[in-house]
Amino acid sequence: MKYRWIIISFITVVFFIQFVDRVIISLATEAIMNEFGFSPGQFGIILSAFFWGLVPAGVFAGLAADRWGSKKVFTWGATWWSLFTVGTAGAFSFGSFVIARVLFGVGEGPALSNAIRIVTNWFSPKEYSTALGLANSGVYIAPALATPIIVWMIGTYGWRSPFYVMGVLGLIWVLCWLKWFTDKPEANKYMKEKEKKWLKLEQAHLTENSGTPERKSFKEMLTVPKEFRRTIYANLYVLFCFGFVFYFLLTWLPGYLMLERGLDLKSMGVVASIPWIGAAVGSLVGGRVSDLLYRKTNSRRIARSFLASGWFVILAICLILVNQMTSIVGVASILTLACFVLSCAHAPITTVIVETVPERAGSIGGLTQLAQTLPGVFAPIITGFLVEITGSFDSTFAFAAGMILSGIVVIVLFLHPPEINQSVKQSITAPEVSEV
Repeated sequence: MKYRWIIISFITVVFFIQFVDRVIISLATEAIMNEFGFSPGQFGIILSAFFWGLVPAGVFAGLAADRWGSKKVFTWGATWWSLFTVGTAGAFSFGSFVIARVLFGVGEGPALSNAIRIVTNWFSPKEYSTALGLANSGVYIAPALATPIIVWMIGTYGWRSPFYVMGVLGLIWVLCWLKWFTDKPEANKYMKEKEKKWLKLEQAHLTENSGTPERKSFKEMLTVPKEFRRTIYANLYVLFCFGFVFYFLLTWLPGYLMLERGLDLKSMGVVASIPWIGAAVGSLVGGRVSDLLYRKTNSRRIARSFLASGWFVILAICLILVNQMTSIVGVASILTLACFVLSCAHAPITTVIVETVPERAGSIGGLTQLAQTLPGVFAPIITGFLVEITGSFDSTFAFAAGMILSGIVVIVLFLHPPEINQSVKQSITAPEVSEV
């Protein structure tokens, strides 16, 4: 295996750890509420507190990655969130739970923005979408595989046990990261010279679209070059639409299956995990298909924008059809397809940031994380009120479909990632170093 793929595997693993850490508290809801006597309203605040730390930290972590490098920022973040994963187990009151969850969210802030920075440094533009798709697969594998294990640990050893275990695993990841990762591939002693030379040639054009030299101040790093603003702002809106559907499904899928479809807890656990398996596969497939299409067409608009809009069309249809299914098998099948195409769309959309402003992939990547994480604050609340007002989930799936349809319009009209001019394309494909 080429060393750059080992590096992206590290990101996949850390995304998996992060999202297992996030679902523990949801799976331990009953045990925690019973022990401390929290009301549903209080526990809802505890769950929400995570995003209070995560959303702003994601922006600042992206800026820090561009200024100080992903190694330092990711090391700090992973150490911080691992400590406060353990710290959640030590919480003893409502206030201490809120503080632990806010600080836990701060630690997880560097994840996406730094992953985008790392992909920019370590991969050929022909591989961006594939690499991001592989990394994001960890997000979807976590709820698919971890739920039965975490439930068993809670039932056997108590609700605190998975927090201890995952905190230790996070710190082990940090030690491996410090040993094997460097911000620049050329400084890595484990990467072979042939791969370094090939990668340097592949990245020769990265300053072509930079517009300006690398900036120093945080304010300047967050400033999008004028010629790219329409694309970047459109991309942020599309990621907001993605995030709304993602957090709608992540937070309310179990409730939908139990309240609307009448499943018991055990059956719900089985059915709810299946769509996330589809999402994990989609993350790998979507990224790979996007890069293959780019190699074939040499058009970023086709390989990124039009492909993503196609996935979104299928997603909108799936969301509309969910409540038309009369059997659980039908529901599970259509939800699995929905999660599959949702994650298929994510990799090419995220890749637009890397290709448009590569010299500020971390800082603008922080805005990317903000755009797709902020819906986590709103989606659960909007869904809950719609269910309370209408008495069913029909309107919630329709609302989610409407968000996706608006995203399609924005993609088609405004999402135009810059193309590489022909002379740069020829220099990239020059046969000085064979592809590895």
